[in-house]
Parts: sequence; C-alpha cells; structure tokens
Amino acid sequence: MTGGDGAIRAARITDRQALVELSRRVHLSAEGYRRSLGVPAPTTTLPSISLASLIPSWLPLRHPSVHLVAEADGELVGSCRAIEEPRREDWVITELDAADGPMAGEVRYSLLNALLKEGAGHNVARFHAACSDVPENLVLFGQLGFMAYAQEEIFYRPPDALPGPVSRLRTLLRRDTHAHAAPAADAALPLQSAGAPDAWHLFDLWTHATPPAIARIEGYRAEDWETAGHEGVVPRTSLNPLLHFSGVDAWLLPAEQRAAGFAQHGGCREGPHYLRFLVRDSTDGARFLASVLETVGQEARSAGILAPVRTYEATGLRAAAAAGFEPIGRVTLLVREVRAAIRQPAMVPAV
Repeated sequence: MTGGDGAIRAARITDRQALVELSRRVHLSAEGYRRSLGVPAPTTTLPSISLASLIPSWLPLRHPSVHLVAEADGELVGSCRAIEEPRREDWVITELDAADGPMAGEVRYSLLNALLKEGAGHNVARFHAACSDVPENLVLFGQLGFMAYAQEEIFYRPPDALPGPVSRLRTLLRRDTHAHAAPAADAALPLQSAGAPDAWHLFDLWTHATPPAIARIEGYRAEDWETAGHEGVVPRTSLNPLLHFSGVDAWLLPAEQRAAGFAQHGGCREGPHYLRFLVRDSTDGARFLASVLETVGQEARSAGILAPVRTYEATGLRAAAAAGFEPIGRVTLLVREVRAAIRQPAMVPAV
C-alpha cells in the first residue's frame, strides 16, 4: 500500500464523510463482520441480530487516539483506529476496515502493520484487539505477532415493552412474559454502590473469576479498580472501547467481608446500554443479575442491554441466560506484547 497504487496516511477531518460511507458499506456487506473488530459473526440461531446494527458506524474516539486510512486512486479503501488506555501505555485497536475486493486482506495487513510502527514511536507497551472468531482474522493478527488469550460471548437483552395504555388482559400477559425482567423489591439482593474503597474487594473477586494465565496477561492491580464505579475502562472487554457512555455506575454484592458479585453499567444516549458483571462461584448468579437489572432502572431495560461474558465464567453464562439475555456472537481477545513486564524486582551488586 505504498507508491503509485496507494498509500497509508493519517485521517483528516475532510475524510469524515468518506469514512462514514466506507464503514456503512463494510458493515452492510454480507461478510462485513470479517472486516471490522469487535463485531461477532452472525449465529445460526439468531441471524437477524447483528452487533454492527446496534453500534453506530461513526464514533468520536476518546483522546488521544490514532486513525490511519488507506487510499488508492483518490478513494479511501481502508480505515484503522486505536485509542490509548487511560493510565496505561497500552493501545486498543477498535477498527480495521477494508472495502470488499480482492485486495481487502492486503489492505488490512498494511493498515495493521502501519499502526504497529506508529505505536513503536509512542513507546506502546501492548496492543489489544477483539475480533470476530473466524480464521482469516486470527491468521491476520497472528502474522503480526498477536496472541489469542480469551473469548467473550456477547449477550443481548431485547428492550422491555414501554408502559402505555393497554388492556387489562395485555397487562397480565406482559407481566407473565417479562417476569424475569425485574424481581419484586423484597426478592432483591442488597447491592451497594462500588467506589474507590472497594477496589481491593473487586480485585479479589476478579482474581477469583479469572484464570491465573489470563490474569497475568491483563495485569490488573488492586488500585486499577478504584475507578470502576465511574469509568468504563476496567475490567477490559471487547465492547467498552467501542461504546461511549453518558455515565457509568457500579455495584457490588457484599458477602462475609468479600464481594460475591460485581456489576458495571454504562449508559448510552444512542443504542443499547452496557453491562459487565462478575459472579463468585458460590453465589446465586441468576438472582444477583435480576437484582442488578432492577437497580439499573427502566430506562436501561427499555433501551436493550449488551453484556460481554468471558467463556470461562460458567456462573456468569448461566446467569445471563436466566435473566433473558440471548447470545448474538463470540469474539476472540488478542494481545501483542511489545515490552516484557517486569514481574519482580531483582537485586544486583553495588559498584
């Protein structure tokens, strides 16, 4: 993608309309999920639900961000974006699009390679990405040193019916149909708002729910959880870099001086809301999640809710199914280590 046939350059403000059109064409194409990140392949059971249709195609990125485009014969044929994680030297790749055609694979490879070179100039420690679980995506990232380390099942809970003037019979039917939507107040578990003083308890819960090998890769410390109640950054998922929250709140379920459950809610002005939750194995996950849905309120339930759950979180998977969430696809989480982390200090002789 260099020379007379095409070039890779930084995106300009004048490219906006062309990028909107490129993103629209990519996501509406029959195989669009193979061209963009964070969008799972359609499932055989729910082919009508696509994450691409739930998330706007053009999203303003958090600052700072990097946006590269591929241009050929005066036309934009590819787009690649990344954002910097707050308080970390990591970049999250949020988009890797290429227009359909015989050169789509080469365009994506060139854009990703150019982004890695750009990151080298910014002393980036690690690159993160999440992609649809299809072979061409995994091969592409593998060629450039990315390693798959986990998978997330993306769940979607359709919007609750809005209240309105309906007949008594329809009201009774709706009450029966949506009995799982919100438990009675006396059945709700005693959730409490999560804040900075709860950071160690949330870190302890995350450590309990996460395999040690994955915990080492993601490298969270207790202090990283201090902002979980008002920032949608920790814990990392495939969706929180793609969505832009109008507000974030979080709750925990206390049990014997530990956290038995954690839920983080992100409100979105457009599209469905976001929910990430962790449940300790000995906890009634279905009842915990029902209490969370009661707490987030009618506005969130009426907008629909997206919830990423790691495939190794068996309690969370069961809780999502019991609370009316439906799986709409699966994504693979990838990481590329640039600098080896120093795990423990070493003593050297004094000179």
